[in-house]
Amino acid sequence: MNEEPVFPPLLHGVAVAPGTDTASIAVAAVMAGEAGAGDLYWSQSEDRLNMAVVLEPDVPLARAAQMRHVLAVAFGDAFGAISPPEIGVNYRWPGDILVNGARAGAITLDVPAGLSPDQVPQWMVLGLDVAITLDLSVENPGEQPDRTTLHEEGAGEVTRTMLLESVSRHFLTWVDGWMNEGFKAVHENWLGRAMGSDQDITVCHAGATVSGRVTGMDEEGNLLFTPAGNPVQALALVDTVERHLPA
Repeated sequence: MNEEPVFPPLLHGVAVAPGTDTASIAVAAVMAGEAGAGDLYWSQSEDRLNMAVVLEPDVPLARAAQMRHVLAVAFGDAFGAISPPEIGVNYRWPGDILVNGARAGAITLDVPAGLSPDQVPQWMVLGLDVAITLDLSVENPGEQPDRTTLHEEGAGEVTRTMLLESVSRHFLTWVDGWMNEGFKAVHENWLGRAMGSDQDITVCHAGATVSGRVTGMDEEGNLLFTPAGNPVQALALVDTVERHLPA
């Protein structure tokens, strides 16, 4: 059995029952006035890391949305610190986590409805879901060759608690760097692990599916993407957030 996680002082852990989505619970709690900055909801499921942290940014949404990239690079560092070095981690727009080329998880970002990119969100919920072991409740899991788990890729010693603690620590470190030094380091780290810089890939953006190649990222965190036979497009990071109306 996994031990209870221990979080850094700036984060307050809130355990939720196995099999529930922490991001949905965190969104409901913050909209009901029952959660605030630093609350980290984590699932007691042991076959996956499912967590969501509540943020109260003091910058406009267009910049605050960079937290999605911040959590991605934090996961890469956190997993790398506790896993065998030969396991590769990559990122696919807007929030997929790939391990040895297959999708192991994803990052989500939820904000209030009605915000323009230049408005400051009252709250944000940043979610992360990563498969650690095979979910035997899923019928014929081997029929999804584009999906994987950390254990299938050779990280058999990694547990939910180990990963949760490591991600929370590295996330705070990256947030501190982002606040004090800007987006540059996050930009370089994310782009260095971006899937699609050397081959055509398919990405989902704002409800549409686009195939092509990653050609860069601008200083705001928007993806520069070149569909086959077409000019470079800028895929806006702010368009990837989920927006929620009050209940």
